[in-house]
Amino acid sequence: MEGLVLDVGRWWYAGRTSRLVERAPFSEAAAWSTQERGTVYVEGYVLTHDGDVSAAAWYGRDDQVVYGQRASAYLGVPLSAAFRKRIKQQNGTAAVLMSLHAKLLSVLQHGLPTSAVLPGGRAGPRSM
Repeated sequence: MEGLVLDVGRWWYAGRTSRLVERAPFSEAAAWSTQERGTVYVEGYVLTHDGDVSAAAWYGRDDQVVYGQRASAYLGVPLSAAFRKRIKQQNGTAAVLMSLHAKLLSVLQHGLPTSAVLPGGRAGPRSM
């Protein structure tokens, strides 16, 4: 999944209005992304303030994190609700790309369907 996120992922940024927590469960980000109009659910990787990289989920608007884990940098793929629903029905997990389910092998082999990825984020990182 690292390569997929590097190829398809977009950069996101926490702002003054972002709701940041120490750990944002995938299920919370997924559920809350459907509650706020104009937001998208994102899965990818964060660079923590300790310098670690970890799999994470958040939801955002434009290129801003609305809710997610406190981090220095965010790189992720904004996913459509229809694609997430299909994967959840197959795998039974809130995590989509970051699931360890064997059925995700087809995504790794064939890539994401074009309808799976939504607009959001920025093409390149801001200088830190």
